Amino acid sequence: MAIIPVSTVNNEFKPFATNQKKVTNPIFAEKQPNIDNKMSSNALSAYFKGGMAVSFGGYDCSTGNFITKEIDDVPCCCCGGKMVLNKNIGTKAREFSALKGQELADKIRNNQDYFRCTQRLIANLIADEAEQNPDYDMGKAIQSFTPETLKQKTLDYCVKNLNAIDKVAKQATGDEKNPISALVASEIEKVQSGKTERVEFTEKLAMYEGLVKHEDYDKMLESAMNIPESYKDVKQIYGYAYGKALKVAKELIRPSMQTIEHIHPKSQGGPNNTENYIAECYNCNNPRGHMSYHEWLKVHPEYPINAQKHIEWFQQQIVDGKIDERYDTYPIEVKATLSKESDGRMELKVLNPERIKELREAKQAGQDVDIKAELEKEENKQEEVA
Repeated sequence: MAIIPVSTVNNEFKPFATNQKKVTNPIFAEKQPNIDNKMSSNALSAYFKGGMAVSFGGYDCSTGNFITKEIDDVPCCCCGGKMVLNKNIGTKAREFSALKGQELADKIRNNQDYFRCTQRLIANLIADEAEQNPDYDMGKAIQSFTPETLKQKTLDYCVKNLNAIDKVAKQATGDEKNPISALVASEIEKVQSGKTERVEFTEKLAMYEGLVKHEDYDKMLESAMNIPESYKDVKQIYGYAYGKALKVAKELIRPSMQTIEHIHPKSQGGPNNTENYIAECYNCNNPRGHMSYHEWLKVHPEYPINAQKHIEWFQQQIVDGKIDERYDTYPIEVKATLSKESDGRMELKVLNPERIKELREAKQAGQDVDIKAELEKEENKQEEVA
């Protein structure tokens, strides 16, 4: 089979076969020692308990040398937004700060992926103001908000996204009085009274996930994640961003800066190893700290969806020759690490290194290769066998 399942027995992590080819450190090419499965399993168990730092796959490197730190616009594994390399934040910010009026509004609306949740809310409010005032740049637009208008516009924005959820729920269930719509109506009442509690709302929304198709639930979750965790967050970001156009643009884009997440937290013994890395924006990485995925998925319930999109993007880059062969085993390695750390809540669909190599050769021969389509083919094959 080309899709690699995570191997678990009695909730105990089982490492890959010891005869699997390992990826060596590109700077210091060391031969990986062979260890029997029992010893490897014990070492991994100790590692995940924070008892020892071991390298059980991939290769050791600093976060700054991980391959995605050479690539702009990488999709965040958590929120799904595009990430900007630190060195390019100023350049990206100037693309927005140089514009006014309708041009600025269009630029913001066509580049939503560069803004994180609360920053995106403020950026869209700026777009509304700029559209109505041709001489407004980002600085003038944000300075036009009073504390009262900012709060009201924020609440209206939240209601807009809640109404989007309601619309999908009614279409998906064919029932005007479905429980999701009832939940949304209750949340709208809260918002209109001045309260925004996104995490509590998404936890309740998850109770009804089974009522609709996956794609419909994903749409509803996407709208829900446009709602800020609280109005306090909006006021804080507004305070940081208040100023001239370039300062505003930098503050709104900076949270999209690419970082490398230690899946098993470094503070708990997680190694600086590619198998323990995944690309994540600063806005997602920094707040998590050493929080467990059990808790973090309450804050970012969309993580499993975006982690799958991220790993599909990663595999596509390998096949297209934009990420080199050292990372052929990375997808199956990070799949196993995420599965272990999330207690099975995140099970990525990935292709094995042999299939990735075949597809890369096909691409080099001039064939079109779509990783998402390839994964669907492999999944259908497994279903037929079952």
